[in-house]
Amino acid sequence: MKHTRLIRHGESAANAGEASLDHATIPLTTKGVEQASLVAGSFTQAPDLIVASPFSRAQATAMQTVTAFPSVPFEIWPIHEFTYLEPARCINTTVAQRRDWVEGYWANSDPAFTDGEGAESFLDFISRAQSFLYRLAQHPAHDIAVFSHGQFINAVAWLIERNPKTIDGQAMAEWREYEITNQVPNCSGYKLTKHPDGAGWKVSADNSELSAREVCQVLREVTFERRTMTKVSQATWDEIYAGHFVVRVEGWRISIYNDCGTLDYCEECVSPEGRRWSFGSGDRFGTDPIALLSTWEHQTLERLLKAL
Repeated sequence: MKHTRLIRHGESAANAGEASLDHATIPLTTKGVEQASLVAGSFTQAPDLIVASPFSRAQATAMQTVTAFPSVPFEIWPIHEFTYLEPARCINTTVAQRRDWVEGYWANSDPAFTDGEGAESFLDFISRAQSFLYRLAQHPAHDIAVFSHGQFINAVAWLIERNPKTIDGQAMAEWREYEITNQVPNCSGYKLTKHPDGAGWKVSADNSELSAREVCQVLREVTFERRTMTKVSQATWDEIYAGHFVVRVEGWRISIYNDCGTLDYCEECVSPEGRRWSFGSGDRFGTDPIALLSTWEHQTLERLLKAL
């Protein structure tokens, strides 16, 4: 049995809302370094191989695990993030400043379109994800840790789950919707398995219990105004000051701890179908949904909670 763990890099400066000079050399934040350390500590045994993308934020995340297992081979593969905007025009811009360009690119829905020098088309991007899966299958290592990027990880998962026959405009739009719905938090990801009998890859999932990742995604969609959050608690955020503040997000009931007016952690969440996550149950990286948010998302959620 071949096992592959796909891990997104830790929080980067761009994730925290800072401007970026170069898409490939964005550094980790202090929080990102801490997340990378948690990932390294989550391995119960050494993998057979550690792989990282050429981008510095993925390599910096991987190095924590490389340091923990110095005898394990470490390789750089072309599993970097999807660079669909021309890098030259993105110099010294933030995620917010690039939003209109991003929306325009995806509205065009042309998989063969290349934005400019140094950019790649959607076809190029998916081809890299397909090549990665083929290389994984052929590699002799059976337990592989891969440090990559959110969009690339979701491209791999989408290819396995949806198995698209043609990469056309419709497939491109479907992947974009998949990516928005399944955004990968920093230092989270998927586990891939492949049986030696030649069957295809499978993406592991636990549908019996809510994961911190699922709860984090709901909160993230609130910060991007894709979901509406309402107050269940009688008192306001400032009136509670130190205690549990309960909100409802379109059928999701979420209890958040207010620590002296500061957004601290998620205590409990119940999904519309009754699945439950609680702080006491913990997460595979020993964290909670709030900790998986970027700095900007954390600040935005706190502001929205105070406004309820």
